Amino acid sequence: MNNRNLTYIISIFRNLFSPKMNCFGNVWFYSIIAWFFLTPMQLMAATAPNDSLKKVIADLKAKAINYDNKKDVYNAIDYYSRYLSYGEKDIKSSYRLASLYFLTRDYAKANQYFDSVIHIKTTKYPLVFYQKGIVCMSLEKYDIAIEAFTKFRRLYKDNNDRNNYRKLAAIYIESAIWAKEHPEKDAVVSVAHPGTSINHDNIDFAPFPVDENTLIYGAIYSDVSKSIAPVRQIYKATKINEQWETAGLLEGDVNNPGYNTGNAVISDDGQRLYFTRSRKNWKNEDINEIFVSNSDGYKWLAPQKLPYPLNDENYTTTQPAIGKSLKSGNEILYFVSDRHGGKGGLDIWYAEFDAKIKAFKEPHNLGSAINTIGDECCPFYDVTNSSLYFSSKGKKTGWGGYDIYKAVGFTRKWTESLPLPKPVNSCYDDYYFSILKNSKEGFFTSNRPGSMTLGNGSCCDDIFSFRFNECAMVNALGTVRNSLDYDIYNSLNEKYHLGLQLPENNIGLADVPVELYLPSEKEDDDILVSRTTTNKLGNYRFELERNKEYKVLVKNYGYFEKKVTVKTNDIDCNDTVKIGTTLINYLPKINIRINIYYEIDKYALSNEARQTIDTTLMPLFDLFPNAIIEIGSHTDSIGTELYNVKLSQKRSESVVNYLISKGVFSERLVAKGYGMSIPIAPNTNSDGTDNPAGRQLNRRTEIKIVGDISTLNMDE
Repeated sequence: MNNRNLTYIISIFRNLFSPKMNCFGNVWFYSIIAWFFLTPMQLMAATAPNDSLKKVIADLKAKAINYDNKKDVYNAIDYYSRYLSYGEKDIKSSYRLASLYFLTRDYAKANQYFDSVIHIKTTKYPLVFYQKGIVCMSLEKYDIAIEAFTKFRRLYKDNNDRNNYRKLAAIYIESAIWAKEHPEKDAVVSVAHPGTSINHDNIDFAPFPVDENTLIYGAIYSDVSKSIAPVRQIYKATKINEQWETAGLLEGDVNNPGYNTGNAVISDDGQRLYFTRSRKNWKNEDINEIFVSNSDGYKWLAPQKLPYPLNDENYTTTQPAIGKSLKSGNEILYFVSDRHGGKGGLDIWYAEFDAKIKAFKEPHNLGSAINTIGDECCPFYDVTNSSLYFSSKGKKTGWGGYDIYKAVGFTRKWTESLPLPKPVNSCYDDYYFSILKNSKEGFFTSNRPGSMTLGNGSCCDDIFSFRFNECAMVNALGTVRNSLDYDIYNSLNEKYHLGLQLPENNIGLADVPVELYLPSEKEDDDILVSRTTTNKLGNYRFELERNKEYKVLVKNYGYFEKKVTVKTNDIDCNDTVKIGTTLINYLPKINIRINIYYEIDKYALSNEARQTIDTTLMPLFDLFPNAIIEIGSHTDSIGTELYNVKLSQKRSESVVNYLISKGVFSERLVAKGYGMSIPIAPNTNSDGTDNPAGRQLNRRTEIKIVGDISTLNMDE
């Protein structure tokens, strides 16, 4: 038997038995079986290979290293595996091959070669038990994963541990224990693979539903006829006869064949598309950056890179998601970055858009409610119910790989992050979750079995769809009516001569702000979920998740506001939650003229003006502790319109600055200069002569309640 036949027999036995190996199987057992059948002459030939065979083996190793250095992963895997098939006890190559299988998410083969390394010398590569534990999590071999992580924590001696391997191993032990206790799938949700309509045998990722019939997503298509490397681009799909069909590349100037492009999301008004491009930075490192493209109504225009500090040359900035601040109404951009100040690895950050300067503010980390010392990625924000969906590899409640989580809130206030149930989550990588506005169906990306693949069954990501078989949300209805107490009306009429008409008792109140909260252990930490206002009949509605407890806050500028607890436990999908009627001593938005007068062409406050503010304006802030009050100043008609607008703005700001010095929060104050546009008296007499008294009246300041701040979110 020649050497080629010998090698063939050995490989047959290895391939025959390797699927039966458990996570700690001994690959050398199969070599012994093969050697048992060799004749003495064949044994001698096998133990003393000739020079030709040595050259073949050395050549295979050299090619493996060469492809590895070129980052040609699959050719490197091919040549390393062929080289090691000759029975070489090369721990370095075995570990490298295991690491490449680990990189390509071929978990079974990675586990096989990690075992080879463990068998030869466990102390040579101390991370081998850590990597083996991760692999066994993805193979749902949780007991063996726990054993591997435990051994790693005992053997790993790196005192610096900058990558937090020991801490992560402890987290993964708890996660494996949790996964063993939660093996079941939830029948409430169904998962399906859309097939070849939007998936293929390479990577498909980041699905974003534009509406119920339009989807944009990322994909990478290889073309062997072209010498250039394939790149990721953004594609579009449409639903036709309940089936998704690809519609080719996204229209416009977003895609560029010179860059990897993906992670596209569209703003709620449909005018802006945010996405990611990758490139090399000044340190020759691969980084991602977020771009924005505006719509002309037909296609997406040439994109612009978002400026510093949102994008940073030293770090990656990727995977945008669009939310909204319930406090300011401004757009919020959530994104993923490894920048300084994070919890570890990749974190989710946010930046709020400042409508005044038309730019994003300084980015902030979402904090430990969302981020961990592991990696977080792929945020998606559902504005409908203020929910953030994201994936994490650092929490204690996962089945393996990336798992999808949900938290409710915005900016830096969040509920506890809870994992979505199986079968949305799995022991494989699950990420890029998105949901339609109907809250019933959506998409995510996974490399689970059933995906189309280039090589192994978990190599590449596909887009999967999901649908809730039962309703996720129920309607809740409430009413706000006026109470009988008119003391506040009488008090304001007496002090400010407003002439407020007393409203009819028990009448439905329109335009009353109502807020919805998820309660926490500390009342001041309750999470604002939604805001609305009553209609003309005093009615309002919210959509609530089932099996939750909420607080409804009926706003009244802080004047005897009312809270109502609402529970949705055991609520049927067809039921409507009755919040009931809330009675308040409601006061409509008022406009009060304050006699703060100014000298001609001046804006500084006199002592008399300060006294007027102290006696007439300050009591309002005590009476309505949550009211947002506008300080509006006016001028007479002397001077140009532009000049008077600037002068009146300075007059308002002088009042605001004085109020702040007296302890009023700046968030409750709005300075507005109206110039000479709203006179209350003639600036001239009927004969055209000057009217000093009228001009004096026009140089005034007025206040009005224009809104109220959120009681429980002052610190956001």
